[in-house]
Amino acid sequence: MSDQEVRAAPPSGARTGVTPAEFEEFVADRLLGSAAPHVSGLSVTLHEKVAGSDGTYDLDATVRYRFAGMDFLVVVEAKHHRNPIKRELVQVLHQKVQSVGAHKGVMVSTATYQSGAVAFARAHGIALVTVTDGRFLFETRDVAPTEGPAGSGPPPFLVHCHAFPGGGPGTSRVVLMAPDDDDYPRQAAEILLGCPFEGLAP
Repeated sequence: MSDQEVRAAPPSGARTGVTPAEFEEFVADRLLGSAAPHVSGLSVTLHEKVAGSDGTYDLDATVRYRFAGMDFLVVVEAKHHRNPIKRELVQVLHQKVQSVGAHKGVMVSTATYQSGAVAFARAHGIALVTVTDGRFLFETRDVAPTEGPAGSGPPPFLVHCHAFPGGGPGTSRVVLMAPDDDDYPRQAAEILLGCPFEGLAP
């Protein structure tokens, strides 16, 4: 399938029947932890307390891995919200990333993001993800859209990554993606974690 551009307008609203704690576990285990067999030394921890330059933070989740002999830290915020996420929440995540010396920040929400939040995230390299039912969607500049096997039906969740602009005003480039797809670990590693895919699984 060729690249396509869409106007980013994902549905908002918290997933029904899921508590904030369950959503955090979903983000840690399903969205991020799935890459563990394919990324060297990857570990995902919920509510890790990490010392920063201006105090200690109880982070929703942290992802740690090794690449090229170096240790990397990703700070993750999981927001089980109904209303669009404001710029201020993304700014707070960015401050945490800087304070603890992480190389990347990821915010995963059940709601979409206000335009100011998207603009700030784009300027500072923060990945913004919205989770809804349907299938996985990541908006990015460089990866062509992919689909699950023909006739397999829609995957269970829809994810929109809002950090990258499309080629025209108000557009974003998207990648369709399902956790059961063979390519999912690579895309999760590269797009969410910022780690080149190593293909470590036997």
